[in-house]
Amino acid sequence: MHTIKEAAASFGRIDSVPDEEKAALDKALRNLTQRHYLSPADRQGRADLYSLPSVCALRLLHVASGLLSDRWVLDALARAMQNQPTGPARRVVVEGGERAMTPIEEGVARVRDGETFDFNLRLFRGSRLGFAAGWPDDDPASAAVADRVFADAAPEEPVATFSLHASRLIREILDDIEADG
Repeated sequence: MHTIKEAAASFGRIDSVPDEEKAALDKALRNLTQRHYLSPADRQGRADLYSLPSVCALRLLHVASGLLSDRWVLDALARAMQNQPTGPARRVVVEGGERAMTPIEEGVARVRDGETFDFNLRLFRGSRLGFAAGWPDDDPASAAVADRVFADAAPEEPVATFSLHASRLIREILDDIEADG
């Protein structure tokens, strides 16, 4: 588990943030966690604690906030990364069974497996947003069947796509946090 202070220190090292700007980075990260769907996993004294996948989601959200200024768009991205997927997903064992990994949890696992991918936020007509992870299907045979079944259905094309190089950003966090110990 990690505090916002630890996340800010990590982001600062990765981005070579000058010392005089580190307090502003810490404040920006705290604002992101308070305004968007980034709930702490635990608390230690007065400090909120975040899981490693949540710190990775915060990193992606922080990078995205450099271009995406609308609060509802950032919130949609935060929720999409951390909500249970509606489609196929890797599973994780939990007490009493298993559950689908969230996209950010699966992203961390895939980065550890050496995969590269993007997270894409898509804008459709009518201001509808969609989220897609750009990793290959774990079961290509099933994906091929689904492609054949839906071949005649014309999918709606987005009018714009915002891509985050998620695997690279997650790798940077993993390398920094795991090196820091």
